[in-house]
Amino acid sequence: MRELLEEVGFEALTMDMVSVKARTSKATLYRRWKHKTQLVAAALEQSERTRIDDIDTGTLAGDLDVVAVRAGEDGGRTARLYSGLAHAIRGDSNLAEALRRHVVDGYLQALRLLLRRAVQRGEVTEDCPAVAYFPHLVIGAILSQRALTGSEPDTACLRAYFTSVVLPSLDYRPR
Repeated sequence: MRELLEEVGFEALTMDMVSVKARTSKATLYRRWKHKTQLVAAALEQSERTRIDDIDTGTLAGDLDVVAVRAGEDGGRTARLYSGLAHAIRGDSNLAEALRRHVVDGYLQALRLLLRRAVQRGEVTEDCPAVAYFPHLVIGAILSQRALTGSEPDTACLRAYFTSVVLPSLDYRPR
């Protein structure tokens, strides 16, 4: 389901397409989900995310390097999914909540953990104003690259961004 959503986008996605892909009838789909948005929300919550919650290299710079590699390996799939849903979530609070849970449960918590460990190690001070925006800086870079450059997020670009923008904004001091 996620692959189909990434391929055609939310607006073009139909229950007919899903039934063909799932090899089931539309009636079966509609018995379980009354609307396309309910189906997409359920699929989103079941889909795998690029994992970053297991990253712990011992430095924030090292951790961000692994985030860049994994985002590059993702090939823009996650960015395409989220950008495809961006318009749809404006009119559907259930879908917006599913997307929020998908992001919050995965990326935001993991990024906050990376940052908390960096603060504990003394690489970043807790009172640095950019600390509050760390998840925005990281996730924003990954999700906006395609819109800004026309290319999918890639490891080299993200590494350069993390090194030249994110770490300096945090007044990063390796220990």
